[in-house]
Order: sequence, then structure tokens, then C-alpha cells
Amino acid sequence: MHELGFIGAGAHGCHQMRAFAAQADCSVRAIFDVDSQAAEAAGKRFESAIVCSSMDVLLALEELEAVVIATPAETHAAITEACLKAGKHVLIEKPLAHDVQAGEAILASAAAHPELKVLVGHAERFNRSYIDCKKAVSDGAVGVPRFLSASRLSPLHLNDLNWVLGPLDTAVHDIDILLWLIEDQPISVTAQGNSCRTLDGPCDTIAYQIEFSQGALAQGFISWVDFGPAYPMPDNAHPRLFVHGTGGSLQLDLWQRPVRLDSRQLGRNYFLDDVLIGYGDYPTQTAAQAAHFIDCLNGRAELRCSPQEAYRALFVAYAAHRSRLSGGKPVAIDAPLYKPSNSYGNSQ
Repeated sequence: MHELGFIGAGAHGCHQMRAFAAQADCSVRAIFDVDSQAAEAAGKRFESAIVCSSMDVLLALEELEAVVIATPAETHAAITEACLKAGKHVLIEKPLAHDVQAGEAILASAAAHPELKVLVGHAERFNRSYIDCKKAVSDGAVGVPRFLSASRLSPLHLNDLNWVLGPLDTAVHDIDILLWLIEDQPISVTAQGNSCRTLDGPCDTIAYQIEFSQGALAQGFISWVDFGPAYPMPDNAHPRLFVHGTGGSLQLDLWQRPVRLDSRQLGRNYFLDDVLIGYGDYPTQTAAQAAHFIDCLNGRAELRCSPQEAYRALFVAYAAHRSRLSGGKPVAIDAPLYKPSNSYGNSQ
């Protein structure tokens, strides 16, 4: 039985608790939140859980094998370091951190404890639609990808306008997917944004473009929208993806029939999915992610999103943030950001 602790008992933390509690060989053993009322409320839902008075108390529990961190991004570096020093495996909610320096600190902590698993919760990598897209691109169905476009909306009330990255905190989902699909070195990022709710309010909408070393281009759009009574998110978030390559194109629309492939390479066009409406909602993805984390702990799987991969998405998002603040000037990425890995595609 895998006994887990949870730091953070807000909406995402409780989603994670439910996902892990549903695993046959897993127990929600301990909960801590700086908001003691939130922790107590979560504790009432899980009879096996101890509600801890501090993070130190939680980490001192010898029976805990791993900890799920579902706290604001600016706290991730310090909490991750404490968990790893206590000998706990870690799952960190995305984004990896709130800025590049904190992301580097997490990489250093993970490198100092190579015996421990550190998974970053980029949940879209567990969405069947995106998995279909990844396999189609990796199999060469669109030839060499040359242009990619991603977009999504996010309900304003689920976000914080004071976050360092602002809307790019949510766009990290798409940036991670774009980097995952293109498997090439980003060399330049540009971004512009404004407020669509008022003429002079905080930025809630951003368009960005990523240039890659082999000439491919990727663009993205993110907006925090005040949906009001039109919520829930599945009816409004509407994530989309378009991939155009030398041998065909691919379109994803999560809230219609999700993935359509038009492949000259294969000489056919068809839907990759086996359902007529969107699939891969957040609870489904979180459950798949929880199962994957347990598989990693059991040695049955390699990390689907390592800290290094999550750092790449954060690095590009922060470059877009810097470009937006400069009025859209290009930000060069001259650091050796990453070496592409095909291990995920080979494990499916």
C-alpha cells in the first residue's frame, strides 16, 4: 500500500486526493494546508487521513512514501526541497515554479536526490486526445511538423491576476504540449497582451510565437475570460491544437470530435478518436496521472513529465512574459534548453 501526503487542500489538491484515493493500492494518509479550515474539510472526506498542524509534522511521518504538492507556484521550490530532504517522492502541480530561478532550484533539489521520483503534473500529457496527437506526429503521419498553433480559454475566477506569469501560467499547458510535439530547440519567443475586460486593466489575454532552430514556428493564444453564469469550464475552455507538416495536418478540438488527421503521408484522412464527443476531462486526466505516478513508484514506468521537461515549458513561458513586458520584442533563447527525448513515445 502506497501512503501519500498532500500539501495543499484547495480545489486542485482535493482533485488529487480523490484521484489517488481511487487507486487500489494507495491511501490518502496525511494532509496539510496553511488554511487549517481547508485542511480539516479535506480530512473529513478521507477517513484514512491525518490532518497535520504543519508541513514538518507531515514530513516526519515515516510511513509516507510520497507527497503531492498542490500549492501556489511560488511555494514549490521550498516545499519540494523539504520533501526530498525528508526522503519522499514528489508530484508537483504545474507550473513547475513561478520563475526560472525557482525552477532551477527544483532541478538542483531533484538532482541531489536521484533515488527519488519527481513528477510534474502537466495533466494534458495524460489526455487521450493529446496522446493521440503525439503518437501521430511521432509516427510521421504529418511528415515534419512546420507550424503548430494552440489556444485555450480559462475562467477568470479560477485564476489570480497578480500571478507573476499572469495568463501564461495557464498557457504553460499548451507550451509544454508544443515543445513535446516539435522536439526541437526554441531559439526565440515573442508575445503581446492586453486586457479584454477593461481598456487599462491587468493583462488577461496573450498571443505568443515560438521560433525553433530547424525553422518550425509555433503560436499560441490564451485568455482569462469572465464566463459568469456560462461556466462550467468544459463548455468554455475549448482547447484547440493545429499541426501542419510536410506530409499532412492534424486538428484537435477537445469539445467536439477531438482529433482529425489529414495525412498525405498515409494517403487518408480520418478521426483518431473512438468517441463522438470530447474526452479527457480534468478528472479523467488526474486519475490517469495518479495511476502513472504509482506505476513510477513501483518501477513500472518512466516519468512522463520530468522536472527537466517542465522547466523547458516554464523557461519558454517566462521568455514570453519578458517579451510581453517589453512590448513584444523578441527574446532570444541561447541556452542549451534541452535534449529531445523519444522515451515517452516508445513507452506507449
